[in-house]
Amino acid sequence: MWISQAMLQDALDALVAEGAVGALAEVRTGTGSYAMASGVRDRGTGAPVDPSGHFRIGSVTKTFTATAVLQLVGDGRLRLDDTVERWLPGMLADGAAITVRQLLMHTAGLYNYTDAWAVDGRLDVEVVLSRRSLRVRPEDTVALAEQRGARFPPGSAVAYDNTGYVLAGMVVERAGGGTYAEHVERRILKPLRLAGTVVRDDDPGLPRPHAHGYLPGPDGPVDVSVFDRSTAWASGGIVSTAHDVNRFFAALLRGELLGPAELEQMLTPTRWVTPGTDSGLGLVRVHLPGGPTVWGKHGGFFGFDTFSFHAPDASRQLTVSITTDTGRSPSTEDVLRLFGFVFGGQG
Repeated sequence: MWISQAMLQDALDALVAEGAVGALAEVRTGTGSYAMASGVRDRGTGAPVDPSGHFRIGSVTKTFTATAVLQLVGDGRLRLDDTVERWLPGMLADGAAITVRQLLMHTAGLYNYTDAWAVDGRLDVEVVLSRRSLRVRPEDTVALAEQRGARFPPGSAVAYDNTGYVLAGMVVERAGGGTYAEHVERRILKPLRLAGTVVRDDDPGLPRPHAHGYLPGPDGPVDVSVFDRSTAWASGGIVSTAHDVNRFFAALLRGELLGPAELEQMLTPTRWVTPGTDSGLGLVRVHLPGGPTVWGKHGGFFGFDTFSFHAPDASRQLTVSITTDTGRSPSTEDVLRLFGFVFGGQG
């Protein structure tokens, strides 16, 4: 299907009309790429969003982490059915019963550490704002989860679990012999020349250009563009651009980062998420209205939301970043409904 810049602009404008402060997107097809934006990057100045801007990709980081794990599997350094106890002895009470595969599948049963920031299922903004400058070690995150206790016996159910991906990052470090950031930089960023992507979390700010994200404070929106990302780490701490995220997924789906066996493991559906969505390792497959199927991930990090979805052969790609000030985000279904034209589905 032919795509026009006007179609992309209309979809981005719709996101802003529905409450986003700003939105940007890069679309890639076999005939070219389009990078466009809508809304403002800063509520104070009203300056427009830069389509090339940086943003926090949130849980899209999980696809990078799962790729890092599977690279080590391909190297023969690690097996998906290894237990957590094998690599992180004494870290978990049930470590001998939890496998690396279960960490990536959200079936380990661990307490999800981000639930500690919610009251009655809703984000406690005061708690989150108090953590903006807080450095958090992965070990501290796991200790919190252990204190709260398991949600279910390993492998008996499915529940989204950020803690599992923090542990997966720790396994990458132990099995790979370096830091998580070093592995991702050496095995993913450098080969793909992803110059706009930042894994290290020592700087709480964002590279320029970037839009500003906000949370609703008691006296109005609070700018959370400066936020220590160590709390998210391997579960959600990476910063990138739409260009880099599209390049990463293209390389992943085309077999540039993983061997055939490891890529097959990643893309083998392991569970249903919703009636139209099933899950691989570190990403999901969405069945769009009208027939097309796409692989990708949604990720959020306090004022920023990323939606990155791709045709199975990466012939058509979409990465969208949205900044908000309400604490609420559109659903993956809503975003893909607006941008379904990219994949030839119903808009």
